[in-house]
Parts: sequence; structure tokens; C-alpha cells
Amino acid sequence: MLARVFPRKTKMSPTGQDVYFSPPPLFPKYDEVRISVTFTWDIKRGIWLKKQWEVVCNEVKIGGPAFEDPGAAFAPGEYLKRGAVITSRGCPNHCRHCLVPEREGKLRELPIVVGNKIMDNNLFACSRTHIDRVFDMLKKQGPVVFSGGLDATRLNDYIIERLRGVSLECLYLAFDTESAERSLIKAVTGLRRGVTRRRSSIACYVLIGWEGNGTETIEKAEQRLIRAWEIGTMPYAMLYQPNSLEKKKYSLEWKKFQRKWIRPAIIRTRMKEIVPRKSTK
Repeated sequence: MLARVFPRKTKMSPTGQDVYFSPPPLFPKYDEVRISVTFTWDIKRGIWLKKQWEVVCNEVKIGGPAFEDPGAAFAPGEYLKRGAVITSRGCPNHCRHCLVPEREGKLRELPIVVGNKIMDNNLFACSRTHIDRVFDMLKKQGPVVFSGGLDATRLNDYIIERLRGVSLECLYLAFDTESAERSLIKAVTGLRRGVTRRRSSIACYVLIGWEGNGTETIEKAEQRLIRAWEIGTMPYAMLYQPNSLEKKKYSLEWKKFQRKWIRPAIIRTRMKEIVPRKSTK
């Protein structure tokens, strides 16, 4: 029997009686234990968990993205909950704030498995054949969520046409730097033409706290978040985290600021007070 162990529980964590987020229970009976660590700042806890599980099992392995694992074939329900799938690894872009190219390498297309939550880092950079196969699978699924923070520059007319054929719940775009604004406007304009008209259907990860955006301040970060709203998306603030063993510590002010920008109800209320609906042009 196999036990899967994780340092922390998230919305995407798998479920089941053989999934653990803690040291072993009394008298476990497993032939092998695999500890999967996603974030580098969880490595210490992952190593601690490994020592705890080694007391009750001879075969205990530790790995995952935090250990620079490039990822092999995707097994549904193994390290992500059922419904969440990955159809490609890696990314051809070389964004300074992103760890994917360094960790996963060049873009690789994987065998497609059935699911309705697409977690790929850069699905739209894949070949048209692969993209078609993904959409052919999604036509039978619903509601569909693209949660990877997609590259707006690759959202072309062909992909928009394919999106019309799926039951789309939400698509997440990325707004990491000010230079991405033009592409974001174009992508949102295209999506509004026959794909979706609800703001919540087009979400946007807005990177905050990264010094690559200049001398970052809360005021500058809020301007980008407001701009993402004006363009027609539901913005979600993402605090930048470097690839380090220690999680970057932000002040209480930054943490409170981010919390205001990850809850749609609060965001809508704030936007009614801050800025009226504006054109994306």
C-alpha cells in the first residue's frame, strides 16, 4: 500500500484515506510513503515528516516541485484532487519572476487525461494539435476552469473560438508587469465577444511585492489591481515569493492589503467606491 504525505493542505490537495498532512497515525500499514513538497519554504517540514514516517515504514521518499522535480507523466488524483489535471509541463517564456522554466524546463506536452480544471503553466504555448485535443476533452466536461494564470499574449482568435465550445466557469489570466497591460486588454476584449460577459468569468492574477516592477509600493500595486478591474477582470493579488528555503516575510500592512484583494465581494464593494466602470480602450 502507498501513502501520500503533504506538508500542508490546499484547495487542490487530493483526498482519500491514504492521504496525510501530518505524522503517521498509530499502527499504519504501508509498503511505501511518498512525501510531496510544493513550496521551498515547506522543505524543512517535509524533511521532518520524512523522519517521522521512517519510524513506521522502510520505504519513504521525498520530492516534488520544491526539489526541482521537472514532473513526469501526470496521474489524476495522485498529487492533485480529482478533476484537476495537467496536460503540459514547462514554459517557453523566461520571465524573471517565474520559476517554471528553471524548474520544469522546456515546454513538454503530456498525455491528456479527463478533468475540468486545467492547471498547466502555459497551455496556449502548446501545439495546435495538443490544444485541440484538450478542448475536445473539455467539451464533455463542465464547468471548466483554467486556473494556471494564462499568458494573454497567446490568447488568439482560434483559441477564443474553441473556448466558445466549452462550459466555461472561469479563466485566469496573468498581469505580472505593467508591460502586459496591452495584451490583457486585447485578450479581455476577445473573450467578451461571444465567450463570456460576466466579470467573474475572467479572473486575473496580479503580481504584487516584486521589486522587478520598480520600487514597489502598496500604492503602485493597488493601481495595477484597479487597472485590471477597469479592463474587465476580477483581480486577485498575488504576493511574490522567491525560490528560497525561507518564505519571504511581508509586513502586516502588505498582508492586510492582499486580503482585501482576494475576496470578490470586498473587491466589488471597493471598486464601487474607488472607480466607476470604464472602457477598456
